[in-house]
Order: sequence, then C-alpha cells, then structure tokens
Amino acid sequence: MAKVQVDSELKEILPTFLKNRENDCHQLKELIEAGDLAGVKKIGHKVSGSSGGYGFKELGEIAKNIELAAESGDQEKASKLIESFVNYVQTIEVEYI
Repeated sequence: MAKVQVDSELKEILPTFLKNRENDCHQLKELIEAGDLAGVKKIGHKVSGSSGGYGFKELGEIAKNIELAAESGDQEKASKLIESFVNYVQTIEVEYI
C-alpha cells in the first residue's frame, strides 16, 4: 500500500489527479503492448513532472524511470516499471495534513 500525506489544500483537485493517473495506467499498458515507447516516454515525462507538486514523490520517481527506460529503448524494463506504476496507483491511500 502506498500511503501518502497530501496537503489538505489539494483536497478538491486531488480526485482529478488520481483519476488521470488511473487513465495513465490503462494507456501505459496499451502503449507498451503495442511497443510504442515514444508514447510511454511522453506519459512518463508528464507524470514525473506533475506528481511532486501533489506530494507523490515516489510516483514521480517511478514515472521518471519509465521515461528513461522508454527513451533508451528498454521495453522490458519499461514494462516492469509500468507494473510498479499501476500497483502504486491502485494502492494509494491518501492522508490529508
């Protein structure tokens, strides 16, 4: 389980952020199965850039590693990281502070 402390000021917009990450999970799975590493890289880059601002540092690191694996053409590594990404998103437990 990924327990994350999030600033209570983000309470109204966090559900949209999390819903977008769920959508990313589906897209990443489809893209990696299709061998579309450019698409995988794009999502990894987007999520790595936005996650920290919401308090999801670990998710941002996973996404950055997805971006780097896709950029280097390592589909197997990207696939394993996508599994980690999906698992993280599916087990997020938010605690507002």
